[in-house]
Amino acid sequence: MNQLLSPKQVAAAIGASESSLKRWCDQGLLTTVKTAGGHRRIPVQEALRFVREQNLSVVEPRILAMPAIDNRKARRIENCAERLAEGLLANNEQACHAIVFELFLAGQSVSQIFDEVIAVAFRTIGEKWECHEADVYQERCSCQIALRILHELRSLQTPPNSALVALGATIEGDQYWLPVTMSEIVLRSVGWNTRLLGSSIPFDSIANAIQQLEPEMFWLSVSFVPDESAFIAGFNRLIETASKTNTTVVVGGRALTTEIRTRLRYSAFCDTMQHLEEFAKTLRRQTELVPQKTRKPRKKA
Repeated sequence: MNQLLSPKQVAAAIGASESSLKRWCDQGLLTTVKTAGGHRRIPVQEALRFVREQNLSVVEPRILAMPAIDNRKARRIENCAERLAEGLLANNEQACHAIVFELFLAGQSVSQIFDEVIAVAFRTIGEKWECHEADVYQERCSCQIALRILHELRSLQTPPNSALVALGATIEGDQYWLPVTMSEIVLRSVGWNTRLLGSSIPFDSIANAIQQLEPEMFWLSVSFVPDESAFIAGFNRLIETASKTNTTVVVGGRALTTEIRTRLRYSAFCDTMQHLEEFAKTLRRQTELVPQKTRKPRKKA
């Protein structure tokens, strides 16, 4: 999303005066760009960052490309998972969209939204399916709605300017997009330059990407293991490649049982998005402490 807003538009969106908005721009609280005619403009992602960090109310959300929302200060994250599950099962995309973006505008971290709302909602849907209270098509439709919401949420993030690169994927046979997509958004939220390779990627192809691009981090989301022995063998080959490029390998996912994990080598296992966020913050700090001249040269993507 590359939409640019005038200071007057942003001021209207948050119910502030245009003079206040311009003063905040002058103080460096809001990053602006100049048009060809010399006019000051604010990227919508930057406006949203400012709203979240300053805990401001939004009185005209559509100016910021957001849906109409309720009083965000009355919203509590605790009651949102149940509402989201109900909205997903009812195929009410507008209601689901509003729940997630109300929390986002209220300043909730994306990792917390994912852990305490989206993940919980899908666990509820899974339990209802097992109890024959929900049909397969409802779960599949729910995934599609959630993916559209996640893609929009990603488009509203301020693009990271870090040189630290993270690649992500799921293994061959694992078509589940939600966890790996949420992981990408979480990593972007803490400043990583991410590249999502896709779903159902063979281990040898993932190893080729790591060898060619030499990322600082690779994250693997594992929701399904079609063949346990083949998975362990392929993963350990991947680790050999990652060790040659000094790439940190992070894993997570419901299919990684304790038995499987004892036969793997990896840098970190993150069982929640909040754990991934904290690990990514720590790794970024540690990596950036290394003098630039001693780091490995970056291959072009």
